[in-house]
Amino acid sequence: MDNNSNLAWINGNFIPQSEAVLTLHDAGFVMGATVTDMSRSFAHKPFMLKEHIQRFMAHCEACFIGIKTSEVALVKSAEELIERNCLLLKPEEDLALVLFATAGPIGFYLGEPGGAGDGLPTLGMHTFKLPFFRYRPWVEHGVELLTSSILQPSPLSINPSIKQRSRMHWWIAEREVKKRSATAMALLLDENGFLTETASSNLIILQDASKSGADLKILTPKPEKVLDGIALRIVKSFAKDSGFPWIEADILPSEVRPDDAALITSNSFCFAPVKSLNGIQLSQSKWFNDQLLAYWQKQVKLNFHEQILKYL
Repeated sequence: MDNNSNLAWINGNFIPQSEAVLTLHDAGFVMGATVTDMSRSFAHKPFMLKEHIQRFMAHCEACFIGIKTSEVALVKSAEELIERNCLLLKPEEDLALVLFATAGPIGFYLGEPGGAGDGLPTLGMHTFKLPFFRYRPWVEHGVELLTSSILQPSPLSINPSIKQRSRMHWWIAEREVKKRSATAMALLLDENGFLTETASSNLIILQDASKSGADLKILTPKPEKVLDGIALRIVKSFAKDSGFPWIEADILPSEVRPDDAALITSNSFCFAPVKSLNGIQLSQSKWFNDQLLAYWQKQVKLNFHEQILKYL
Protein backbone atom coordinates (compact mmCIF):
# COMPACT_ATOMS: atom_id res chain seq x y z
CA MET A 1 0.00 0.00 0.00
CA ASP A 2 1.33 3.45 -0.99
CA ASN A 3 2.36 5.35 2.13
CA ASN A 4 2.21 8.64 0.22
CA SER A 5 -1.52 8.58 -0.57
CA ASN A 6 -4.63 8.93 1.55
CA LEU A 7 -6.36 5.86 2.87
CA ALA A 8 -10.05 5.09 3.16
CA TRP A 9 -11.79 2.53 5.35
CA ILE A 10 -14.49 0.45 3.68
CA ASN A 11 -16.36 -2.38 5.40
CA GLY A 12 -13.56 -2.96 7.89
CA ASN A 13 -10.59 -2.64 5.55
CA PHE A 14 -8.05 0.14 5.02
CA ILE A 15 -7.51 0.69 1.30
CA PRO A 16 -6.03 3.46 -0.88
CA GLN A 17 -8.65 6.17 -1.15
CA SER A 18 -8.26 6.11 -4.93
CA GLU A 19 -9.61 2.53 -4.87
CA ALA A 20 -12.67 3.30 -2.73
CA VAL A 21 -15.79 2.79 -4.84
CA LEU A 22 -19.54 2.49 -4.45
CA THR A 23 -21.14 0.01 -6.84
CA LEU A 24 -23.80 1.24 -9.25
CA HIS A 25 -26.43 -0.98 -7.61
CA ASP A 26 -25.77 0.25 -4.07
CA ALA A 27 -28.83 1.80 -2.42
CA GLY A 28 -26.74 4.81 -1.49
CA PHE A 29 -26.47 5.60 -5.21
CA VAL A 30 -29.80 4.23 -6.45
CA MET A 31 -32.00 5.64 -3.68
CA GLY A 32 -29.80 8.16 -1.88
CA ALA A 33 -30.26 5.94 1.17
CA THR A 34 -27.13 7.12 2.95
CA VAL A 35 -26.53 8.28 6.51
CA THR A 36 -23.42 10.37 7.03
CA ASP A 37 -21.45 12.39 9.55
CA MET A 38 -18.41 14.61 9.45
CA SER A 39 -15.88 15.62 12.08
CA ARG A 40 -12.50 17.32 11.85
CA SER A 41 -9.06 17.34 13.37
CA PHE A 42 -7.46 20.21 15.26
CA ALA A 43 -3.65 20.18 15.09
CA HIS A 44 -4.01 16.66 13.65
CA LYS A 45 -6.01 15.41 16.65
CA PRO A 46 -9.68 14.34 16.45
CA PHE A 47 -12.20 16.39 18.42
CA MET A 48 -15.46 15.07 19.88
CA LEU A 49 -15.09 12.01 17.67
CA LYS A 50 -17.08 9.82 20.05
CA GLU A 51 -20.00 12.28 19.95
CA HIS A 52 -19.96 12.28 16.14
CA ILE A 53 -19.94 8.50 15.96
CA GLN A 54 -22.70 8.18 18.55
CA ARG A 55 -24.84 10.58 16.51
CA PHE A 56 -24.00 8.69 13.32
CA MET A 57 -24.99 5.34 14.80
CA ALA A 58 -28.24 6.75 16.21
CA HIS A 59 -29.12 8.14 12.78
CA CYS A 60 -28.32 4.79 11.13
CA GLU A 61 -30.70 3.07 13.52
CA ALA A 62 -33.43 5.64 12.85
CA CYS A 63 -33.03 5.02 9.10
CA PHE A 64 -33.12 1.21 9.38
CA ILE A 65 -29.50 0.85 8.29
CA GLY A 66 -28.28 -1.85 10.63
CA ILE A 67 -24.52 -1.50 10.81
CA LYS A 68 -22.80 -4.34 12.68
CA THR A 69 -19.63 -2.55 13.77
CA SER A 70 -19.56 -1.49 17.43
CA GLU A 71 -19.06 2.09 18.58
CA VAL A 72 -15.71 1.17 20.15
CA ALA A 73 -14.43 -0.46 16.96
CA LEU A 74 -15.64 2.41 14.79
CA VAL A 75 -13.94 4.99 17.01
CA LYS A 76 -10.70 3.00 16.96
CA SER A 77 -10.72 2.69 13.16
CA ALA A 78 -11.56 6.38 12.76
CA GLU A 79 -8.70 7.39 15.04
CA GLU A 80 -6.29 5.23 13.06
CA LEU A 81 -7.47 6.64 9.73
CA ILE A 82 -7.06 10.21 10.99
CA GLU A 83 -3.61 9.47 12.38
CA ARG A 84 -2.37 7.82 9.19
CA ASN A 85 -3.77 10.43 6.79
CA CYS A 86 -2.56 13.34 8.92
CA LEU A 87 0.99 12.15 8.25
CA LEU A 88 0.52 13.52 4.72
CA LEU A 89 -0.47 16.99 5.92
CA LYS A 90 1.63 20.05 6.68
CA PRO A 91 1.69 21.07 10.37
CA GLU A 92 -0.67 24.00 9.74
CA GLU A 93 -3.23 21.86 7.87
CA ASP A 94 -6.05 19.71 9.19
CA LEU A 95 -8.52 17.24 7.76
CA ALA A 96 -12.18 16.34 7.78
CA LEU A 97 -13.33 12.80 8.48
CA VAL A 98 -16.47 11.64 6.66
CA LEU A 99 -18.41 8.60 7.83
CA PHE A 100 -21.14 7.06 5.71
CA ALA A 101 -23.41 4.04 5.72
CA THR A 102 -25.71 3.00 2.90
CA ALA A 103 -28.46 0.40 2.85
CA GLY A 104 -26.15 -1.79 0.77
CA PRO A 105 -26.40 -3.38 -2.68
CA ILE A 106 -29.76 -3.92 -4.41
CA GLY A 107 -29.58 -7.31 -6.06
CA PHE A 108 -32.39 -6.89 -8.58
CA TYR A 109 -30.51 -3.97 -10.15
CA LEU A 110 -28.12 -6.65 -11.43
CA GLY A 111 -30.90 -9.08 -12.25
CA GLU A 112 -30.08 -11.05 -9.11
CA PRO A 113 -32.07 -11.93 -5.98
CA GLY A 114 -32.31 -9.34 -3.23
CA GLY A 115 -33.78 -5.91 -2.73
CA ALA A 116 -32.81 -2.82 -0.77
CA GLY A 117 -31.85 -3.74 2.77
CA ASP A 118 -31.68 -7.48 2.14
CA GLY A 119 -27.90 -7.56 2.32
CA LEU A 120 -25.30 -5.96 4.54
CA PRO A 121 -24.93 -2.17 4.60
CA THR A 122 -21.95 -0.47 3.03
CA LEU A 123 -19.98 1.24 5.80
CA GLY A 124 -17.07 3.55 5.12
CA MET A 125 -14.87 6.45 6.14
CA HIS A 126 -12.62 8.78 4.20
CA THR A 127 -10.85 12.08 4.78
CA PHE A 128 -10.01 15.24 2.90
CA LYS A 129 -7.82 18.24 3.62
CA LEU A 130 -9.93 21.07 5.00
CA PRO A 131 -10.32 23.74 2.28
CA PHE A 132 -9.47 26.84 4.30
CA PHE A 133 -9.65 28.96 1.13
CA ARG A 134 -13.38 28.19 1.03
CA TYR A 135 -13.99 29.26 4.63
CA ARG A 136 -11.75 32.33 4.67
CA PRO A 137 -14.23 34.81 3.07
CA TRP A 138 -16.94 33.73 5.52
CA VAL A 139 -14.71 34.10 8.57
CA GLU A 140 -13.08 37.33 7.39
CA HIS A 141 -16.03 39.18 5.85
CA GLY A 142 -19.15 37.32 6.97
CA VAL A 143 -21.75 35.20 5.19
CA GLU A 144 -24.52 36.50 2.96
CA LEU A 145 -27.71 34.49 3.60
CA LEU A 146 -30.72 34.44 1.29
CA THR A 147 -33.88 32.46 1.95
CA SER A 148 -34.98 30.17 -0.85
CA SER A 149 -38.41 29.24 -2.18
CA ILE A 150 -37.35 25.63 -1.58
CA LEU A 151 -38.57 24.58 1.86
CA GLN A 152 -37.03 22.41 4.57
CA PRO A 153 -38.67 18.96 4.35
CA SER A 154 -41.41 18.47 6.90
CA PRO A 155 -40.48 16.51 10.06
CA LEU A 156 -43.55 14.41 9.23
CA SER A 157 -41.72 13.21 6.10
CA ILE A 158 -38.11 12.83 7.19
CA ASN A 159 -36.57 14.00 10.43
CA PRO A 160 -34.41 17.09 9.64
CA SER A 161 -32.16 16.26 12.59
CA ILE A 162 -30.89 13.18 10.72
CA LYS A 163 -27.72 13.81 8.72
CA GLN A 164 -28.31 12.03 5.43
CA ARG A 165 -27.50 12.33 1.75
CA SER A 166 -30.97 12.66 0.19
CA ARG A 167 -30.23 16.32 -0.48
CA MET A 168 -31.69 17.27 -3.86
CA HIS A 169 -33.66 20.07 -2.18
CA TRP A 170 -30.38 21.64 -1.06
CA TRP A 171 -28.90 21.37 -4.54
CA ILE A 172 -31.89 23.20 -6.05
CA ALA A 173 -32.03 25.79 -3.26
CA GLU A 174 -28.35 26.69 -3.68
CA ARG A 175 -28.71 27.04 -7.47
CA GLU A 176 -31.79 29.22 -7.06
CA VAL A 177 -30.13 31.53 -4.53
CA LYS A 178 -26.94 31.91 -6.57
CA LYS A 179 -28.98 33.27 -9.47
CA ARG A 180 -29.72 36.23 -7.18
CA SER A 181 -26.23 36.53 -5.69
CA ALA A 182 -23.20 34.47 -6.67
CA THR A 183 -21.71 34.65 -3.18
CA ALA A 184 -24.88 33.94 -1.19
CA MET A 185 -25.65 30.84 0.83
CA ALA A 186 -29.16 29.35 0.86
CA LEU A 187 -31.11 29.43 4.12
CA LEU A 188 -34.26 27.34 4.12
CA LEU A 189 -37.60 28.14 5.69
CA ASP A 190 -40.01 25.55 7.02
CA GLU A 191 -43.57 25.20 5.71
CA ASN A 192 -44.72 27.92 8.12
CA GLY A 193 -42.10 30.43 7.02
CA PHE A 194 -39.75 30.05 9.99
CA LEU A 195 -35.95 30.03 9.63
CA THR A 196 -34.21 26.64 9.79
CA GLU A 197 -30.61 26.07 8.56
CA THR A 198 -28.21 26.07 5.62
CA ALA A 199 -26.96 22.97 3.81
CA SER A 200 -23.95 22.67 6.10
CA SER A 201 -24.54 24.84 9.16
CA ASN A 202 -26.86 25.74 11.99
CA LEU A 203 -28.13 29.28 12.49
CA ILE A 204 -27.87 31.42 15.62
CA ILE A 205 -29.46 34.85 16.09
CA LEU A 206 -27.98 37.23 18.67
CA GLN A 207 -30.72 39.63 19.73
CA ASP A 208 -29.55 43.10 20.79
CA ALA A 209 -25.98 42.14 19.92
CA SER A 210 -24.85 45.74 19.57
CA LYS A 211 -25.07 46.19 23.33
CA SER A 212 -22.52 45.10 25.92
CA GLY A 213 -24.20 41.77 26.54
CA ALA A 214 -26.46 42.56 29.47
CA ASP A 215 -29.60 42.21 27.34
CA LEU A 216 -28.27 39.68 24.83
CA LYS A 217 -30.49 36.71 23.99
CA ILE A 218 -29.32 33.81 21.84
CA LEU A 219 -32.02 32.40 19.58
CA THR A 220 -31.81 29.28 17.45
CA PRO A 221 -34.48 27.33 15.52
CA LYS A 222 -36.33 24.58 17.35
CA PRO A 223 -34.23 21.39 17.51
CA GLU A 224 -36.85 19.17 15.88
CA LYS A 225 -36.54 21.26 12.70
CA VAL A 226 -32.76 21.22 12.20
CA LEU A 227 -29.65 19.07 12.52
CA ASP A 228 -28.40 18.46 16.05
CA GLY A 229 -25.09 20.12 15.22
CA ILE A 230 -22.04 19.25 17.32
CA ALA A 231 -20.73 22.80 16.82
CA LEU A 232 -24.13 24.12 17.90
CA ARG A 233 -23.78 22.13 21.12
CA ILE A 234 -20.53 23.95 21.86
CA VAL A 235 -22.17 27.35 21.45
CA LYS A 236 -25.00 26.20 23.71
CA SER A 237 -22.46 25.19 26.38
CA PHE A 238 -20.75 28.57 25.99
CA ALA A 239 -24.07 30.36 26.46
CA LYS A 240 -24.83 28.37 29.60
CA ASP A 241 -21.37 28.94 31.09
CA SER A 242 -21.53 32.66 30.24
CA GLY A 243 -25.05 33.22 31.53
CA PHE A 244 -26.59 34.17 28.18
CA PRO A 245 -30.22 33.10 27.68
CA TRP A 246 -30.50 30.27 25.13
CA ILE A 247 -33.89 30.23 23.42
CA GLU A 248 -35.06 27.60 20.94
CA ALA A 249 -37.85 29.24 19.00
CA ASP A 250 -39.71 29.72 15.74
CA ILE A 251 -38.05 32.73 14.10
CA LEU A 252 -39.48 34.65 11.16
CA PRO A 253 -37.03 36.41 8.81
CA SER A 254 -38.86 39.69 9.49
CA GLU A 255 -38.08 39.34 13.20
CA VAL A 256 -34.32 39.64 12.59
CA ARG A 257 -33.43 43.33 12.93
CA PRO A 258 -30.34 45.32 11.88
CA ASP A 259 -29.21 45.65 15.52
CA ASP A 260 -29.21 41.85 15.82
CA ALA A 261 -26.25 39.72 14.80
CA ALA A 262 -26.15 36.17 13.51
CA LEU A 263 -23.70 33.29 13.25
CA ILE A 264 -23.60 30.03 11.39
CA THR A 265 -21.93 27.04 13.03
CA SER A 266 -20.32 24.06 11.36
CA ASN A 267 -17.67 21.51 12.31
CA SER A 268 -15.37 22.49 9.47
CA PHE A 269 -14.93 26.21 10.30
CA CYS A 270 -16.63 26.15 13.74
CA PHE A 271 -18.47 29.45 13.35
CA ALA A 272 -18.65 32.46 11.06
CA PRO A 273 -20.52 35.76 11.30
CA VAL A 274 -23.50 36.55 9.08
CA LYS A 275 -23.16 39.93 7.39
CA SER A 276 -26.64 40.05 5.87
CA LEU A 277 -29.96 38.22 5.76
CA ASN A 278 -32.12 38.81 2.68
CA GLY A 279 -30.19 42.00 1.98
CA ILE A 280 -30.52 43.45 5.48
CA GLN A 281 -27.11 44.27 6.97
CA LEU A 282 -26.74 42.86 10.47
CA SER A 283 -24.70 43.99 13.45
CA GLN A 284 -21.24 42.49 13.86
CA SER A 285 -20.87 41.34 17.47
CA LYS A 286 -17.07 41.26 17.67
CA TRP A 287 -17.11 41.18 21.48
CA PHE A 288 -19.31 38.06 21.46
CA ASN A 289 -17.33 36.38 18.69
CA ASP A 290 -14.07 36.99 20.55
CA GLN A 291 -15.45 35.44 23.74
CA LEU A 292 -16.82 32.44 21.85
CA LEU A 293 -13.52 31.96 20.00
CA ALA A 294 -11.58 32.02 23.28
CA TYR A 295 -13.98 29.48 24.82
CA TRP A 296 -13.73 27.15 21.82
CA GLN A 297 -9.97 27.57 21.55
CA LYS A 298 -9.48 26.30 25.10
CA GLN A 299 -11.17 23.05 24.12
CA VAL A 300 -9.38 22.39 20.84
CA LYS A 301 -5.99 23.95 21.78
CA LEU A 302 -5.90 25.86 18.50
CA ASN A 303 -7.00 29.26 17.18
CA PHE A 304 -8.92 27.83 14.22
CA HIS A 305 -9.90 31.24 12.81
CA GLU A 306 -6.25 32.28 12.73
CA GLN A 307 -5.51 28.96 11.03
CA ILE A 308 -8.09 29.76 8.34
CA LEU A 309 -7.11 33.41 7.89
CA LYS A 310 -3.42 32.55 7.48
CA TYR A 311 -4.23 30.36 4.50
CA LEU A 312 -2.73 31.62 1.22
